[in-house]
Amino acid sequence: MKLFSLLFALLALSFLATEPAFAAIKFKRFPPCPEGIVSKRTCECHAGTSGRYRFCHAGNSCDTQTGKCHK
Repeated sequence: MKLFSLLFALLALSFLATEPAFAAIKFKRFPPCPEGIVSKRTCECHAGTSGRYRFCHAGNSCDTQTGKCHK
């Protein structure tokens, strides 16, 4: 029973320690992508002035008319 309690405490502690890091990744905002080939590591490809966006990675192409990222 002590072993189970210890494992449960370690699991809870590890979750509490890593939860802020997961939240930072989940809600992280990136700079907007320029039209065309993306040279930044990650950016947000926005459709015009709307709030909709998709993440675009280096080497892909951002279409700012539709807000889509293409390879």
